[in-house]
Amino acid sequence: MIRLYYGWSLALPEEQLAAMGQRDSPIEEQIVAAQMMLFNRTREEVLAEPEGLMGANCVTLRDDMLTIASQPVRIVPGQLKAVGTSFDGYAFYEASSIRKIGDTYYFIYSPQKNNQLCYATSRYPDRDFVYRGVIISNCDVEYNGREQKNALNLSGTNHGSIENIKGKWYIFYHRLTHGSDYSRQACAEEICLQPDGSIPQVEVTTQGLNGRPLEARGRYPAAIACNITNGHMPNIQFERVKIDHSLPRVTHEGDDHFLTGITNGTLIGYKYFRFEGDVTLALTLRGKAKGTLTITDGDRALGSLAVCPSKEWTDSALSFRANSVSPLFLRYEGEGMLECKDLTFFE
Repeated sequence: MIRLYYGWSLALPEEQLAAMGQRDSPIEEQIVAAQMMLFNRTREEVLAEPEGLMGANCVTLRDDMLTIASQPVRIVPGQLKAVGTSFDGYAFYEASSIRKIGDTYYFIYSPQKNNQLCYATSRYPDRDFVYRGVIISNCDVEYNGREQKNALNLSGTNHGSIENIKGKWYIFYHRLTHGSDYSRQACAEEICLQPDGSIPQVEVTTQGLNGRPLEARGRYPAAIACNITNGHMPNIQFERVKIDHSLPRVTHEGDDHFLTGITNGTLIGYKYFRFEGDVTLALTLRGKAKGTLTITDGDRALGSLAVCPSKEWTDSALSFRANSVSPLFLRYEGEGMLECKDLTFFE
């Protein structure tokens, strides 16, 4: 049997949801007007839908994959219909994806908190789905209890799903670049399916499909950073912020991809590297910055570099000794804006 999974819903900030039902609040009528436009329905048709028009749906198709063979059924509610269900706070937004693992159907989707990918499970492909949890957030929100105000990257729309490759399961997703909700860096993280069918939320890393920590030797593009934060990274969709040069981000010129917008207090993180003894790290830098880059493994300082203004890409190096698998963090303190293109390890 051929099934099509599809749908769309709202992803409203909590303050807008809270305004619904209040006297003279325009938000409810705006939502109705949006549905009239998006779904080509009259106001009466929108209001007459008992389950609403927004949410995740499933429909069966005939063998030509063009003809609908059944009426659509709602499998996950949208934000306005999720209150009181297991999906409250994690309602369907977009990006339907279905997988069958053993006897269980996994429905992966982008929820109302649009920086995440969540999943629901059922024994059936078209009913009885129950919310199970977050698989990943592109800014590590909710990982180990992290709050949105402490997001480790610019956050916004996330799409993707899970796949088995050579016996291991991965979540494919994307992070945001160029300070835009529409510029996206494809990424993957290994996940672990538990005996009870659950999938614990995984951390955003630089490892990707490598399956193990990166070796601290050779050259790596700075743009593979998994944490890029100045301490107040917004959700670009909800906060409707105007991106300016004070926000750290991945960008490019021609074929060069690099980090820009690095200002006082910016933290750049890479997870994880395997260090084995003495190493020299060279950073390829430029910009009008004047200050200090402190390099740490998260627990201890490995050294620091003096940063001076430079119009051209220039290598600055330091040496240290480490024998561990650990993250590598760069924290800039100083004046002006810094850019970073490469990290190169020499043994």
